[in-house]
Amino acid sequence: MESTPPPIEIGDQHGLSFADGFQFGCGFSVAAAVAAILTLLLLALIGFVLSLLGVGLLEDLLSSTGLLFSLSAL
Repeated sequence: MESTPPPIEIGDQHGLSFADGFQFGCGFSVAAAVAAILTLLLLALIGFVLSLLGVGLLEDLLSSTGLLFSLSAL
């Protein structure tokens, strides 16, 4: 007869880890927040590089003859 080895005890694990949050949906919220922050940083970096190159994306919007100032004069 073969005897089966006793089950291996990993130890007492109390509480949840960060990876356990993905099972409950909390980790996906964290992943979405990190993705949103990285997207905002990428857009800021692109805007910074374009401003160094002299490309003005918001010149017409923020100028004195732009839409914001013409609407506020009404």
